[in-house]
Parts: sequence; C-alpha cells; structure tokens
Amino acid sequence: GFRVFWLVLATMVLLPATAQEKKERLRIRAVYTKVMNGPVHLDLSTSARIDRANVDVPNIPLEIYYEVAGEEFPLAEVATGPDGSVRYTLESLGEIRPDSTGLYILGASFGGNDSFRRASRSVEFRDAAIDARLEQRDSLSYIAATLKDVALDSSVADALIRVQVKRMFKPLRISEDLMMTDADGSILVEIPPDIPGKNGMLDIEVLIEDNGTYGTVKSELQAPVGTPIVVESTWDQRALWARGSKAPIFILVFTGVLVIGSWGLIAYLIVNLFKIAKS
Repeated sequence: GFRVFWLVLATMVLLPATAQEKKERLRIRAVYTKVMNGPVHLDLSTSARIDRANVDVPNIPLEIYYEVAGEEFPLAEVATGPDGSVRYTLESLGEIRPDSTGLYILGASFGGNDSFRRASRSVEFRDAAIDARLEQRDSLSYIAATLKDVALDSSVADALIRVQVKRMFKPLRISEDLMMTDADGSILVEIPPDIPGKNGMLDIEVLIEDNGTYGTVKSELQAPVGTPIVVESTWDQRALWARGSKAPIFILVFTGVLVIGSWGLIAYLIVNLFKIAKS
C-alpha cells in the first residue's frame, strides 16, 4: 500500500516538471528607433530554436512597458504577426518617463504558454537629437549634422553617423564610410552632384544605428540638389509596346496584307468550287 502511495506521489511531482522541461525557450529581440520630428518605434521579433533550427514564432502576445527605478508601467498589449514581428509606436518620448539620470527603459514581456516559457526583453537608451541641414559652400552641396544628448544638452563626440539617400529597395550611401562626429558632435558630408532624383529632389537620411547609448536615431530632410530624372514617354509615339492605334506602320501594313491575302485566297477557292460544281 505504501509503495503504491509513493509511486502515485512521485508521478504527481515529476509530471509537471517533465511538462515544464518540454517547453521551448522563446527569444525576444527589441530594437528602438527614434525619428526626428516624428514617432518612436519599438520593433519586436520572436524566435525559437526548434529541431536545431532558428524559426520565427508568430502569434505571441507581448506586453509593452516602460521602467523607472525598478518599477514597470504597462503601455499596451500587442501580438507578433505571421513573420514573428510587430512594431509598437509612440507619438514621442514624452509619453514615457526616464529615470533621474535621463535613462529610458522600454521592454516587452511574454507570460508563457503551453509551448514556450516566459520571456522578456528590454532596451535602455538616452534621448539623442540629430540636427541635419543642407549647406552650400563654393557651389558645392553638403549635409551638415550635429548630434546632441537631449538631457545633458551637450554635443556627442566620437559617434558613428551614416548619411544616405532613400531608395525603393536599398539606401544609397553618400558617405564613403561611417562618419565620426568631432569634438563638437558634428560631421560634414559632400553630396555628389550626379545622384538622380525626381524633379532633382533627394530624400536624405542622417542616422546613428544601434548605438550602445542612444539606440537608432534618424533625421530626414529633402535636398533639391540631385540630377532631375527625365522620363521619356512613348505614349504618343509609334512603338511595338504602344497601344493599338500607335502601332508601327510596317506592322499595320503587314497585317493588312495578310488579312486581305487570306480573304482573297478564300474567295478564289470559293469561285473555283462553284465553277467545278456547274461543270
């Protein structure tokens, strides 16, 4: 009787532990991005290592929060999409509070389910600002930018900044390499005059990316210093790819000859058939 009792007790204790061990570990990745004069993004993605392969995990509910002095304040609840990612957006950093040193903490937590253990991820950053502007010097165009720590109201030296032109698929970098800010937190990059743009307008981005202190901060501006794109429309010209009324003359003539010749041959055969029938 005692042996059966101990077997039942051991089974009750070991079964939950075994079920807990079968749960997979969920990985949460968080990336903070601030757009100057725009919103603040927290890009989240969830993944797990299953059968020795890293796979994206969709439909994971996440609670977004910010933290001050060890206390967490909930902001919203989101869920990852089919690709295991989701973006949470704040209108500005004014919606959350930093600690007394000016440090912000944004995070996401997952409470766990039948398949995955609980997990959380947070990012720490200070508020930075990029002042980017277009300057003309000796008939040449430059992008000048200054990086500042907002809370300290001081320039940030020795930070890597990238200057690029927005494109449909991949940005076009106009600085040969990452530029490092000087003692005044500034950089100066010449804009090549041969970059094409619609009506000569270039959409330029100045950004620091995955900075250990400030995260990703991006400033965007338009500069009318590009080479205008000339669109050669063939709408009113005769071409193979034009509409029917603008097809090339030789195609119209050739098609007409074929049609007339085909019907002429048919008419000739019909006439001959009538002659044969009468004879």
